[in-house]
Amino acid sequence: MFQVDVVICGGGPVGLLLACCLARYGIQTYVAEQHDKASQPMYGRAAMIAPRSLEMLDQLDLADALGQIGFVVRGQKFFREGKMVDNMSSAPTSNITDTFFDYCLLCRQRYTEAVMSEAYTSYSKSGPNEIFYGHKLVDISIANGASSPPNHSHPITATFSTATGHETTTKVQCKYLIGADGGSSTVRSLVNIPFPGSRSDHHWIRIDGRVRTNMPHARSGLCGLDSPTHGSILWASLDHGITRVGFPLPAALWSQHGHAITQETVVAEAKKAVLPFELDFDEVDWWTLYSVGQRLAETYRGPQTHGADDNEADDEKRIFLAGDAAHTHSSAAAQGMNTGLHDATNLAWKLAGRIHNTLQPWLLETYESERRPLAQQIIAQDRLMTRLTQGEIPEDLQDDDDDDDDDDAAVGKDAAELMAELFQRNTKLNTGLGIQYPIDGALNVGPDASAESIIAPGSRAPDVQVQRPGPRVPVRLHTLMKNSAVRFDILVFAGDPERTVSRLGELRSYLGDHSGGNNNTTTTTNQSFLYRFPASRFRFLTVVQTPNDNGAAEEKLRGEAFGTIVYDVDGSAHSRYGIDVAKGAVVVVRPDGVVGTVAGLGEGERLGVYFQGILVESGGGREEKGGERGVRREDWGGKGMGEVEVEVEGGKVREETSCS
Repeated sequence: MFQVDVVICGGGPVGLLLACCLARYGIQTYVAEQHDKASQPMYGRAAMIAPRSLEMLDQLDLADALGQIGFVVRGQKFFREGKMVDNMSSAPTSNITDTFFDYCLLCRQRYTEAVMSEAYTSYSKSGPNEIFYGHKLVDISIANGASSPPNHSHPITATFSTATGHETTTKVQCKYLIGADGGSSTVRSLVNIPFPGSRSDHHWIRIDGRVRTNMPHARSGLCGLDSPTHGSILWASLDHGITRVGFPLPAALWSQHGHAITQETVVAEAKKAVLPFELDFDEVDWWTLYSVGQRLAETYRGPQTHGADDNEADDEKRIFLAGDAAHTHSSAAAQGMNTGLHDATNLAWKLAGRIHNTLQPWLLETYESERRPLAQQIIAQDRLMTRLTQGEIPEDLQDDDDDDDDDDAAVGKDAAELMAELFQRNTKLNTGLGIQYPIDGALNVGPDASAESIIAPGSRAPDVQVQRPGPRVPVRLHTLMKNSAVRFDILVFAGDPERTVSRLGELRSYLGDHSGGNNNTTTTTNQSFLYRFPASRFRFLTVVQTPNDNGAAEEKLRGEAFGTIVYDVDGSAHSRYGIDVAKGAVVVVRPDGVVGTVAGLGEGERLGVYFQGILVESGGGREEKGGERGVRREDWGGKGMGEVEVEVEGGKVREETSCS
């Protein structure tokens, strides 16, 4: 019997990204995928990776490998009656700002999974991690109370059926279990989590292949076509010279063929959908017929367990849902996989910190409170988009004479125009760059009055350019904040040290109880920050507004460094964060790249208040579970597609979920 920290059910992008994150955090995982990917049609499926997802993947050292494979897309072309319309750009690839990843990447799921799989198998300290394909989950048992088996620290037992020539079963004990196993989630079913929602009567086609066409800009990235017979048509340039065509299936054709539809019929219908342009398929890699449902799990956490060991909370819900197992919707805005990737990065650090006993138990509750409302927003948007792709105008977008607001902007506009406007209004949501988690007063804490910053806690930390001392070469701030451990980045925006020197001294004293003497030594008392909390839980970075000219970094700072020093030579970094260079500020960034709180430069005590509710205090240099280090001065200073109810692939019907 295997025994691991976390069992992950599902070997798609969401499950694999969870595995990558947890492995980087030193968590032992068991990844089980019920399908044999070698025999499953996997060239198609999810393809678009949005800008914020690319930023997160870059923090995990995955974006470069994907960039070598995928098709970079900026903007979109739109055609109506065979002519290009300039003002109809509507895709998530349009209107992208405030990121160095100002594009979407089109990379088919097979290749995305390959990059993540390779990364996951390389992270283990004791040998390569393994993904167990063909392992179908059949049972979950949870130990409870005094009658539990002796090993209370691993209260969950997952049983898998494995077909390896003859039927066998494998049992795995774990502390936590994650269901990332799709819209038809076995995990969700076994723990009886309701999955309410609705299913559309409409059906859609996606077909990938190598094509010939006379359509202009056919390999420019994304194109949209307004078809009088098929509604909104997707044309996407994919990796390896492949093109994807997607369109609603006419009701008459569904009535005629139903599940028995063939590849030949799909190809013929694709040709009709893109008229007046010509289209021929030299080869077909993948195709699917699917219907869409918008569903949302009532909770993202499973049943309570009892009788855990002393380092674990009693009555803890130890089973989580992520990705399509938690929420499903169509692929209209390409949010299926992207939403799941956000789930993965949000959950992974909180779970790892709990297992290492460095984070307070309540933090796991914020996974659902942060992620589920976002899924609700995406599903609400999707209900409108699925109607618009059919050429229908939803009631919510129709004019209401009793309404005094400007909803009548929809008057006289067709479905394609309304779709473009809907995309443009929701750019921040669909790119992921504008996602805002609620300010809850605990994990996302509003700034104090002395911290004048335009960055809201609960939003992503912007990426800006800085310079290392010496080379006048721009460096992205995010590259200095790689997501490699469960630690918080403390960004000390020092401003102009000539004007902030006293505030910097106050911060230095609070963090390490600086003696202030000529010997430049530091002591720690039971009131100092680094006595109370393990230094390994933080990465300090000091941003100084100064020219990159002659001089030593600490001399420019007018005192000892807080971690690594970088220069904001033109003030743009301070400006983007909304920080006055005459006052400075401290920005706390969570391990997932989200701002936790903002404090004034001289308000170090606010950091202590913030972290005392989040971190398990060290009590002064004690070794913690997981080999956490005690306090050392050098640790901080001076060192530098939605739910698919019906899916047909290659002519075979499968009940499964697909995101594209």
